[in-house]
Amino acid sequence: MTFTASTQPTQPTQPTQSSHQPAPAYGQTQTVAVVAESTCCLPPELVRELAIGIIPIPFVFGEQTYLDGVDITPAQFYRTLVAAHEPPKTSPPAPGAYLEAWRQAARGIPGIPGGADVVSVTVDGMVSTLQRSARLALELAPEHLPGIGVRVVDSLSAGMGQGFVALAAARAARAGQSFEEVVAAAERVSQRVRLVVTLDTLEYLARASRIPQVAALLGGILAIKPIILIAEGDVHPLARVRGRRRSLDQLVEHVRQLAPPGGARLHAAVQHARAEEEAAWLEARIRAAFDCVEVYTTEFTPVMGGYCGPGLLGVAFYSEDADATS
Repeated sequence: MTFTASTQPTQPTQPTQSSHQPAPAYGQTQTVAVVAESTCCLPPELVRELAIGIIPIPFVFGEQTYLDGVDITPAQFYRTLVAAHEPPKTSPPAPGAYLEAWRQAARGIPGIPGGADVVSVTVDGMVSTLQRSARLALELAPEHLPGIGVRVVDSLSAGMGQGFVALAAARAARAGQSFEEVVAAAERVSQRVRLVVTLDTLEYLARASRIPQVAALLGGILAIKPIILIAEGDVHPLARVRGRRRSLDQLVEHVRQLAPPGGARLHAAVQHARAEEEAAWLEARIRAAFDCVEVYTTEFTPVMGGYCGPGLLGVAFYSEDADATS
């Protein structure tokens, strides 16, 4: 699902804080910039290489406000989370944060009079309220970003599921494709990407669950390790497993079942929250079980890990197809 803003000249808004940095080296023919929220969990080297603008998500821990991925490292965050009695509280960035990130991204591409067009990839609206701010910013864009076309693309996913949608858009943009072609590349991946996760504990989700399908798994049995699928804009409980090792085996099996038959090549990413050794084991299993175009291992950002707790593990993936550009 995409949302488009037309552009009419007027005065720009005042800048707000964003972690977007100017592109190090755009291609000569690139006319589209790409922005995503920090929930995309992209490896920093890919963010730099493809000059993807990142909007940090604010969250409150105790009386301190942080920006996701800016003010606190994952290691520091999870140490604090384990000792805390209350989970962190997140809030969407102000619409001005989106507008400023879009402005910086658009002006980061040299040689484009008035700025490039922008594709902004958001986290799935089912698992987060962030998209509301993005849509409001989109309504304001014609007034505050005259001459710049903005398209908001719902990734229908989260974590590296969202990250892969942003990567598809950024790679199409770097290849010099048009605004509509970049949007189409992102939407193709959003329809195919899957994120399968397992939780080591239900304690944190029980404190702050806003997802009815997941909350229904709780039943007061905190020893259960649920396996959950986020795909096509929805959240699907797949299984309830006892035992950590069995949950990881089942996680790999569900990826196998969800992957297209016939040995399709996969783009895959393993993600974890304070579970480095298990993430390395899981990456090795994914590499051995599938023909992978690319495989990454990244950490879930504090905004995501705070709701699910340490030990959260997942695999985001999608299959290549003949008409995909990414």
